[in-house]
Amino acid sequence: MAQALKFLPRVKDKRVLVGFNTADDAGVYQLDAKRALVQTVDVFTPVIDDPYIFGQIAACNSLSDIYAMGGKPLVAMNIIGFNTTLPIEDLGMLLKGGQKKAEEANCPIIGGHTIRNDQIFYGLAVTGLVNPKRIITNANAQPGDLIFLTKPLGTGTVAQALILREEVPEETKRLAIESMTRLNRETSLVMQKVGVNAATDVTGFGLLGHLFEMAVASKVGIKVFASEIPLIEGVKELVEKGIIDSGVMMNKNSFGAEITFAENIPPFYQTILFGSESSGGFLISCPKRKRERLFEGLKRKRIEAKIIGEVTKENPGKILVL
Repeated sequence: MAQALKFLPRVKDKRVLVGFNTADDAGVYQLDAKRALVQTVDVFTPVIDDPYIFGQIAACNSLSDIYAMGGKPLVAMNIIGFNTTLPIEDLGMLLKGGQKKAEEANCPIIGGHTIRNDQIFYGLAVTGLVNPKRIITNANAQPGDLIFLTKPLGTGTVAQALILREEVPEETKRLAIESMTRLNRETSLVMQKVGVNAATDVTGFGLLGHLFEMAVASKVGIKVFASEIPLIEGVKELVEKGIIDSGVMMNKNSFGAEITFAENIPPFYQTILFGSESSGGFLISCPKRKRERLFEGLKRKRIEAKIIGEVTKENPGKILVL
């Protein structure tokens, strides 16, 4: 898609504050001096065979883009693809799951669009509001910043194991579902209050892909401390058994040349870092002087964040995993 977007001219409308050129989480369009619209659309295929839980995960994933920009969701529209073999009860439970999380976000679903498709997919088009002077993008990480991660990795691996009907420990499954169905709203509110430099959520491109986008957009390098990255309990063992989520090879082929691994990083860790995530946490680029404020704010909301890297002025657009 990045290659295809090169055929499009840059948007010249000055009211467009954030467009597609920085691969950010959402677009931003200014209404007036104090208000701007934040707009996103996101869909994906089932990561679990329970339609109600999948609906919740997909809605959280879509709403996350608004939160990552420092915005507040206003309204949403359902987007769903389904085939004639899908029981109507399953379709209803899927939509009910999405509505549950939209209501939790105080974001009414006011309509939607359906598509007949062999593969089921679901997500939301979400409209939100943000103060134009307080937009958080992926393009302002500064050398010296610390990189925080607010959810453990491994949801893509767990989802792949479940799709393949592999044995997954109940605690691993529970932790993955709990992570994927947790809104990033509180994280967003904390980072807005603290005043961070940049942020993005971790989804299809995985941790390394979204760090790479941040590095390119911000014209900085990023060092990643592999030993500090939290993993969902049991994910390491699943990867070592050969369970690799479908996004790993695609991500490696897309931006793997821009990632350098230290010799001591084991193959299973590289696989997890390239793997896609569903409704993942935030990567937050925070000035060192604000680290304790961010830690304490997140802790009060029971969000277990970890510092997993730092921003450098050397090697802009590159990621080094140590």
